[in-house]
Amino acid sequence: MSEQYDVIVIGAGNGGLVAAASAAKLGQKTLLLERHNLPGGAATSFVRGRFEFEPSLHELASYGPAEHPGGVRELFDWLNLDVKLDPVPDAYRIINTGKDGFDVSMPTGIPAFIQKLNAEAPGNQDAINQFFALATESTTVFQALFSDPTKLTPELLAEKYPNFVKYGHKPYQTVLNEIGLTPKAQEILMAYWCYIGIPGDEFEFAYFAAMVVSYVALAAYVPQHRSHEISSALVKSLQDNGGTAWFNTEVTQLIVQDHAVVGVKTAHQTLYAKQVIADLHPNTVYSHLLQPDQVPQSELKKANARKLGTSGFLVYLGMNQSAEQLGIHDYSTFIAHTWDSRKQYQNMQQLNDNGFMIMNCLNIAEPNCSPKGTSILYATQLFDDPSWNHVTPEDYPRLKDQLTEHIIATYEAATGIKIRHAIEEIEVATPATFARYLRGPQGEIYGYYGQPWDQMMARALSLKSEDEPIPNLHFCGGTGFLMDGYSSAYQSGYMAAKLTTSKLNQEATVK
Repeated sequence: MSEQYDVIVIGAGNGGLVAAASAAKLGQKTLLLERHNLPGGAATSFVRGRFEFEPSLHELASYGPAEHPGGVRELFDWLNLDVKLDPVPDAYRIINTGKDGFDVSMPTGIPAFIQKLNAEAPGNQDAINQFFALATESTTVFQALFSDPTKLTPELLAEKYPNFVKYGHKPYQTVLNEIGLTPKAQEILMAYWCYIGIPGDEFEFAYFAAMVVSYVALAAYVPQHRSHEISSALVKSLQDNGGTAWFNTEVTQLIVQDHAVVGVKTAHQTLYAKQVIADLHPNTVYSHLLQPDQVPQSELKKANARKLGTSGFLVYLGMNQSAEQLGIHDYSTFIAHTWDSRKQYQNMQQLNDNGFMIMNCLNIAEPNCSPKGTSILYATQLFDDPSWNHVTPEDYPRLKDQLTEHIIATYEAATGIKIRHAIEEIEVATPATFARYLRGPQGEIYGYYGQPWDQMMARALSLKSEDEPIPNLHFCGGTGFLMDGYSSAYQSGYMAAKLTTSKLNQEATVK
């Protein structure tokens, strides 16, 4: 019989890396298996010419300064990660290119943000103050959820956080209307919806509002050496605590005995474990790693009821001029011809006239990320099913060029900043790229789309009861209870490690 592990983690994405490092830190004999030769999944980097690009991370939320750490910094400190992250100096620039257009740059820090919002949308002071009071309460609740969602019962929520209970599950747009914010103020406060991909009229207020507070109050951060720096540090933490990581090792099957998962098979061997954590899409596990009769009908129904999240079209630009020379002063610039998030979402389901993009300039947060006199830009457009379903191999190269040209032209027209002449290196990633690299069923980068019955609050409150769809099998990552995003994936990996460790400790006590 092969060597027995306490915990085997499948997949070295953000969630899997933290799950493995945390399980080892908690004293479990841990093995991490990854099919690629590098850790991180999308949390890595790649080089073109003299530029090192970040594949997907815009910025890391919930990190915060040392004197006021967020949950992610506390987690990284607990795992003793040697990483250097720098704060993004501003919140975002938001441009509406439609008939009621505006161009506003928002600062970090809640007082400064409120002051700027009041100046840009006069007559909203009371409503804005109420928004941040409600959002801050939501943040407090989510900090408790991140600590241990199994202890925050509905009864306790109702007693301690009545406003959270009243407003938390309502759509973000509904609450903004109820507290009396004017349309322009609402549009400015809608910018971050694209980071989860759920329109404001469907996105739970509590989660969206807490995300705004996290970015504004704690600022966002970026790693000095791309997110590969974090992924490598997590592997080192795992190894420092006695764990093992195997790369170029793809799991081909879960071993099930007496209706419980007891190990995994790779191309070359069988490995046994008391607990298995999968940083994989549940659809992939159920369709490729298990036999049909091994998957509970309830899990099949849930997987079929869920909708896959949005995917992305990213353009990576290495510029032969500095940000200062180009006239770029903002880290994140959100551009759209409407800031009605429902219309934006609907436009994401078509290839033409998407009308939305984000441009990030990494040098604004990390001046030394590229050689002197150069800069790095990332442009992102989001697409949703069925936009790319009928793209043929013959049309694919032409479509990439067409969308790239449109993104560059849109940015130049909206900002007045000319960038085309300074492009030295260019690379493009499409939904097909992400499907091939990350093995999401449709190239989605946001896990499951959070339908009203399937958003963060519902998932968090049912975590304990739904944690093991099959005995000894746990999930983490972008499809988890905290939904998608780097910070969420890190926290879900930590929670998966805590739950598996708790079960192992209970079993040891019984024996």
